[in-house]
Amino acid sequence: MEQNFQKISFPNDLEYASDGNYLPIEFYLSVLPASKEIYLKLGYFSSSAINTLSYGFAQFIHNGGRIKIISNHYMYNQDKELLQKNISVEDAAKKEHLLSDLAWISNELNSSQRHFFNCLKLLVSLDRLELVPVIQKPGMMMHYKQGVFIDAKGNSLSMNGSCNFTASGLLENAESITVSRSWGGNVEAIKVANLKKNILKILDGSSEIHDYLNAADILDAFSSIGEDKKIADLLNDEKNLMAEGLAHSSKKILEKFEAEIKSHIIAIQEEPRFPYPKPRDYQEEAYQEWLRSNKKGIFAMATGTGKTLTALNCLLNEFKESGSYQAVVLVPTSALLEQWYREIGDFNFKSLLRASSDYSWNQPIDYLNAQLAFDKSISFIIITTYDTFASPKFQQKTKNFPDTTLLIADEAHNIGRPKVKKLLPTINYSKRIALSATPNRRFDPEGNELIEEFFNSKEPYTYSFSMERAIKEKILCPYFYYPHVVYLSQDEMVGYVEISKKIARLYDPVAGSHRNPAMAKKLMQDRSQIIHKAEGKFGVFQTIINSLVTERGNLSYSFVYVPEGVDSQGNNFLKQYLGFVEKKFPSVLSHHYTGKTDNRSQVMAAFESGNIECLFSMKCLDEGVDVPRAEIALFCSSTGNPRQFIQRRGRVLRKHEEKDSAIIHDLIVLPVSSGEEGSFKSEKKLIKDELTRVIYFSSLARNYYDCMGKFKDVAEFYELNLFALQSELEEKDSGK
Repeated sequence: MEQNFQKISFPNDLEYASDGNYLPIEFYLSVLPASKEIYLKLGYFSSSAINTLSYGFAQFIHNGGRIKIISNHYMYNQDKELLQKNISVEDAAKKEHLLSDLAWISNELNSSQRHFFNCLKLLVSLDRLELVPVIQKPGMMMHYKQGVFIDAKGNSLSMNGSCNFTASGLLENAESITVSRSWGGNVEAIKVANLKKNILKILDGSSEIHDYLNAADILDAFSSIGEDKKIADLLNDEKNLMAEGLAHSSKKILEKFEAEIKSHIIAIQEEPRFPYPKPRDYQEEAYQEWLRSNKKGIFAMATGTGKTLTALNCLLNEFKESGSYQAVVLVPTSALLEQWYREIGDFNFKSLLRASSDYSWNQPIDYLNAQLAFDKSISFIIITTYDTFASPKFQQKTKNFPDTTLLIADEAHNIGRPKVKKLLPTINYSKRIALSATPNRRFDPEGNELIEEFFNSKEPYTYSFSMERAIKEKILCPYFYYPHVVYLSQDEMVGYVEISKKIARLYDPVAGSHRNPAMAKKLMQDRSQIIHKAEGKFGVFQTIINSLVTERGNLSYSFVYVPEGVDSQGNNFLKQYLGFVEKKFPSVLSHHYTGKTDNRSQVMAAFESGNIECLFSMKCLDEGVDVPRAEIALFCSSTGNPRQFIQRRGRVLRKHEEKDSAIIHDLIVLPVSSGEEGSFKSEKKLIKDELTRVIYFSSLARNYYDCMGKFKDVAEFYELNLFALQSELEEKDSGK
């Protein structure tokens, strides 16, 4: 709810006086909530004066306001701290978030001066408040009481008068101020412009008639009492003023503003808002690119870079433009549905509905349809799984939703699922966003083409944010990569070669495709399973675990991706891998994290706190689950599927205040060369697939050359050039 100065009723004579109808404090209570920038040139300053202004300054902070103050060389000791640019503020990100919560600010302003001073300290650390103490040459006291205020629309006000920016000055002394407005006529506009120019010259340090002071030059105002009666008069018992309560006349003024203040605060609190101080620059860039693409597009963003926030920022901007929000959000899992529900709530979007097998959604959607029949602009957000979305019942109940509804598809490769893919021609939502770190579907060129057509976006997509950029810009943490070689057994190699020959026989070189695509896809998946379930992995896994416990003494903040299913003897992989740790290291508390795990949220919370040291999973950590505390990842089940291993890498690279870097151990499956000419091509195909993952992981790792050097000989044996493969992958990723 944007305020601006031109909506304020000023006195006809533009005068505020403590003995008149308009008191000085009224000026601040009216102007501060609408201000974005404030420049003050004052005789005396005290943070308790801003405390006195309470709600007005709270709204100023909430709106992202910035304030710069030129002051005399007398300050309270606590205010002198504000001159320290290297102020240490505990958990600054959390407090920055709190500053955007108007209710919290209002309560803190009224209940505790110390808490409010902490708010000011944080504003300094964020470069949103600056104090510049000066003495006018030659050693003259500064008695100005001037300021320039600027609102979000660029309107400017200047004030000039005798009112000190102290609690006593605002509330008790006989004071007055005169106002000029940039839109109020030529004379007023000139006064505003000249004062702003004068203040900015002092602030930038270029004034020749002022001496600039440092903290050591500032005198404590309390120590001056009794020595300088003038200051004592101005600052008398200011320290205890708020505790004693406001003067009777001031209470009347506050009562006059009470209704307006409360209504404005309620309106702000009810409005959707970005949950942090502001979107990152790249999130705004993504929104602009989406607009340029006619509000359709694919956001190909590395895991951990805030895809959810980026999409919801687009919805927030739609709300700012139209005054309402309407969206359907698609997710692949229940865990992601709950995560989206929480993050949408953080944006203060109110009309939320979850639709999945875990929730009763029939009647709520019927009620929503009844509301839409009377008001097409009513706000709503439905978060649903792809399975529920594809159901005939859901499609029937939502078929009349406005065509301007925004469709957000998270992990958008799921759009290529057969049941969802069939629906695409019938979906009439004109606004669309696809989110994925890896939009392409493996072995499904038709599905990829449909997704790109539906979202009107092709590589390099509407907006791309690579993992390389995310690490470089410190959005994700750096990592070390340690590939471990696992060799196929003779029997496994025989099976791999046989399947490869069958795939080769299906290939038509003239058409450039397989004669039986479905059969070829099935064979490719069968061949991948040989790599996935390679028997040699378990022994290498045991070696890695033993080394980690020996080096670290524990397995804290580790997670392991184990192969799915059972081995050739019928042993369940999850039980086998988890059982080894439980038996060998009984003091290490480990736990499974799968679709059958009860109370997964509690398990994850225990992992984050360190009570559970190691998590064992198969696919549940693949899509959308945040694991920022994880430091070590063991990939025992990686296949040649880029989407899978890129997403898994992103799980362990999320930033955490207690984590400097991450470690990835990866099991790389290689053939034992048979020496037979007929199997050489199959062996080379396996080598190339596995090296693709090595190159992906190594390229951004801190130990890049060590990783690449480890596979130099085997690559040369199979006539492969590692660096040529890397260039090929980089060109593909860049869309060339």
